[in-house]
Amino acid sequence: MGFVYFGYHYYQNTKKIETLNTEIEGLIEKNQELEKYGEWTLDYFKIDKALTKMAENKISKETRIKLTEKIWQISGLYDIDPLLILAIVSQESRGNPTIRGRYQSGAESGAYGLMQLKMETAASLGKKFGIILESEEDLMRPEVNVVLGTAYLMRLIGRYQGNVKAALIAYNIGHGKVDRLLASGKDLPTKYYEGIISRYRTLVSDSIFLDFTR
Repeated sequence: MGFVYFGYHYYQNTKKIETLNTEIEGLIEKNQELEKYGEWTLDYFKIDKALTKMAENKISKETRIKLTEKIWQISGLYDIDPLLILAIVSQESRGNPTIRGRYQSGAESGAYGLMQLKMETAASLGKKFGIILESEEDLMRPEVNVVLGTAYLMRLIGRYQGNVKAALIAYNIGHGKVDRLLASGKDLPTKYYEGIISRYRTLVSDSIFLDFTR
């Protein structure tokens, strides 16, 4: 009888422990989801603050809200720091969505918009996302430009096996030049990369203290 009693209570306690473990696992998973949501919420405010300061009167409030949402979404999709995307925007266009790139000679470079994409590259990427670009005006739509610009950056990061430095340099001078320099053992030019990192650090510093009351 004693063994039966012990066995019954052992069984009951085991079931309670299993139930408790399941509940704990559920709570841990839920907490991780909440932490991720909290991180995304904070990222949203970081993006909005950075765009507000960077773009100033270059974009409307409605466009800024739409762009904030888009960068928030794609940074989560690609698991990339949104402030890195904005550092490129700052370096390339100073937050001006209608800017046309120019060489030092003054001639147009054929790069457009926030992340200064060329039509050929953007059109090729656009097909994968169902985005049809009929003219450079389409490419200068902020929400379109950042989607394709980030996709291009991620493609380069993949090409260089996670080497963000090489990817950023290739974003500036083209992957063909970077490939040739790497193959020949020559050093990569770092001025553009250093500029991006400097802007990124500024954005991080600016985002440390967020005003949630505005």
